[in-house]
Amino acid sequence: MNLSREKFLEYLILYGLTPTLFLAKSYQVVAFLIVALFCYDIVCRRSWSVFNDIIFKIFSLWCLYLLISAFWAVEPKFAVKGAFELFVWCLLYLAIRSIIITKEQIEKFLMFQAYMVLFVAFNSVMQAVVGINLFGVHIDSSRVTDLVTERRTIGHILPIYLGLFGAMLAIPSKNVKHYLLFACALIGLLVTLPLTGTRGPLIILAIFLPVIAWLSPYRKTAFALLGGLLVVVAMIVLNNPVLQQRVMSLKNPFEDQKHARVAIWLTAFEQFKDNSIKGVGFHNFRYREFEYYDALFESHEIVPEKGMIVTHPHSPWMDILSEQGLIGIGFAISFLFIVARTAYSMGLIVMTGSIGVWYAFSILNSTFVLSSGRWSFFMILSVAFFGVIVNYRKLEKSQNS
Repeated sequence: MNLSREKFLEYLILYGLTPTLFLAKSYQVVAFLIVALFCYDIVCRRSWSVFNDIIFKIFSLWCLYLLISAFWAVEPKFAVKGAFELFVWCLLYLAIRSIIITKEQIEKFLMFQAYMVLFVAFNSVMQAVVGINLFGVHIDSSRVTDLVTERRTIGHILPIYLGLFGAMLAIPSKNVKHYLLFACALIGLLVTLPLTGTRGPLIILAIFLPVIAWLSPYRKTAFALLGGLLVVVAMIVLNNPVLQQRVMSLKNPFEDQKHARVAIWLTAFEQFKDNSIKGVGFHNFRYREFEYYDALFESHEIVPEKGMIVTHPHSPWMDILSEQGLIGIGFAISFLFIVARTAYSMGLIVMTGSIGVWYAFSILNSTFVLSSGRWSFFMILSVAFFGVIVNYRKLEKSQNS
């Protein structure tokens, strides 16, 4: 029974979770199932040592603080719900980190991620060329959509794979066929992102792609491909007025976002100034924003007269500042310090594998926030991906020693 349960849990992580990431919110069902089976398996085997993970310990204490914030939140039930949901995602991180541990398992996991990204990229290119993807979803305002809905979340999700593929491309001893697979997946990711019209991830790509190319054992070929891709992306943008307009807005981002993101950040900062130590309470930004919004901010999205609100501050750091105060910032910095220390101690390959984490928690990111169950899931998933690369690198080192 133990073997059957363990294998089922392994296959669920290897092959069951990833497809649901791109199918609306079905990933939540699979994630909860994985966590439930994982916890049951721990109890059955009494393998309490799996909790001895420094990142999980930090996040557990962090979630406890978020739960406690219900005592000063104006809507305490949402603080409790949000803290519980985030803790479940942290358990998912622990499950992936603890179960995908052999070289064979990790390579299967990574290859399946690559195939899924290639499938998403194929659908995006098809939708851009013929106007409809394999699931019958039409292109929306010249921008490609998710697989089964007209939303464009793939533009924000795909960059968390940069660390996975980049790390595998940086390993000199990698099987050539595997290397080509990860290179193709990375190319598919790079072609898809501009088609979605997302702008923030493009800045992250501009920072990290040259690093990935430099670390590649086929450095000259990697830079040649990168140059060719830039030409392809430029052609895509130049032949699409909608995409061109969105990319050109990066020339003056603050002016472009004056009545949107900037106004939201100012409101969040006002909340922080008045509650600098402990914040207004987890998941409570939305319930206090009219109280701190100033008409001088000229927001087009926060309109008290019409009851229009935004659900989060559109910045992982402003989100933490406003809802969790300096205590929350302390947890965030502690967590990122552990990631940086681990990456530094284990070398350039693990540093590359941490790219997804730096993207998810970047100050340039206007989508991912811990106070949104949907987006916090992908933030924690980026940490799980990092954990997989750490496991893989440890195995590589032990084999070479």
